[in-house]
Amino acid sequence: MGKHLIIASYDGISTYYCGIGTTMQDTISSLNELVNSEKIKISLAYISVDPDGEIFNQKRLQDSVKLVKKTGGHLIPLCNGTAGFNEFDMWQSFPQWEYACASLATALNVILKDEDDNILMLHDTPFLLFHKFKQQIFGKELRCFYMPRSTGLNHKFGDEEWRQKRVGFEKKAFQAIQNNPTASVLAIGRNFSQHLTNDYGLSFTENDYLVNGLYFGRYKKFLNQKFDISELKKFSINIDSKSKIIFSWGRASIAKGLKELLEAWQEITESLPDHYMIIQAPNNSGEDDYFQLLKKYEKEIPRTIVIDDFNPEIWQTILRTQNTDIVCVPSTMDPIPHTAIEAKLFSAGMGYVIIGSNVDGVKDIYTDDECIWVNPYDQNEFSNGILKAARLDEKERNSMNEANSRSLSAYDYAKTIRDFLKKINFI
Repeated sequence: MGKHLIIASYDGISTYYCGIGTTMQDTISSLNELVNSEKIKISLAYISVDPDGEIFNQKRLQDSVKLVKKTGGHLIPLCNGTAGFNEFDMWQSFPQWEYACASLATALNVILKDEDDNILMLHDTPFLLFHKFKQQIFGKELRCFYMPRSTGLNHKFGDEEWRQKRVGFEKKAFQAIQNNPTASVLAIGRNFSQHLTNDYGLSFTENDYLVNGLYFGRYKKFLNQKFDISELKKFSINIDSKSKIIFSWGRASIAKGLKELLEAWQEITESLPDHYMIIQAPNNSGEDDYFQLLKKYEKEIPRTIVIDDFNPEIWQTILRTQNTDIVCVPSTMDPIPHTAIEAKLFSAGMGYVIIGSNVDGVKDIYTDDECIWVNPYDQNEFSNGILKAARLDEKERNSMNEANSRSLSAYDYAKTIRDFLKKINFI
């Protein structure tokens, strides 16, 4: 009997523009390592993308092709009824989610072998609808693992009518998945699992977790370096060599808490005259009004820079810049954000203090001796948290960074994936 692992995602296989893309990039790197010792066929399914479109990423596609060829698997472009040109085409809405899931079921009917142990891992909300089409895959063994990263009840913003429709289909999907003996919902963090339990009635055992992490090998280039502030000029960041940096990064989305960060910063700019607030917030979430609000604050608040660019080299360089004094992870609705883990990883040997949001999944990443906690919705508390971080001495900063280094191994994604596949008796 062969082993066949199929992974479906709308980003990270031929595109790279959001957190799911980071997860897939780390998954592909981790599996490349795993298949050196385990005989597994790997296939990758993704929303079909226009090679001349805005978000096609040749490097991501090459890495994907390399992995499936190496293992004898398949690259599976899924038709969702769009032109596959921009970010919105990848996500879209309910009809397009159904088209993609139906397309996946058709492809699996063709490529799956009856005698194989077939595992399907489905990343994020659009693929919850696959439960409707799984029944049309006949005669093949297929275990399915659904990994939502947001829900309508956790991400309470946007068009209310659309969100309520989403909640309705999520409840039906979760119920159907839990009633299927060959399907499971996996939680990517403890806090998020509690949300799914409280709001959707799901239950989780210790085998029902695939905790978010990072493929550490991908960051060696930057972790082995420290930069002078002049290095930021190549990103059009021109600030005085004696300036200190307060930094945050993430999509321009209400879920990231960047508005709250800027409002807290606005209250204390005069108290920290040597500090600059730099926020890397690519406008790729379909929340243009929110991005424009961030840009408005940029104009109104002294020493504030908002960067509309997804380029990972920007945040990686800033985190290894010696003038970086404070790193903020103010997420308000994230299940377990990569940024929190990245801040932990990059803090080794640096002097910055991490400020963490205590209202959602960031709580999974840090202990009390690793960061300063704030409630991003409490402007006064947030402002005072920034001031407290700025005033910590070198000994306190080093203690925090050493504590983060000690807990880092829990977020080694290569190990997490290997351990999960062992738990489900796949390897």
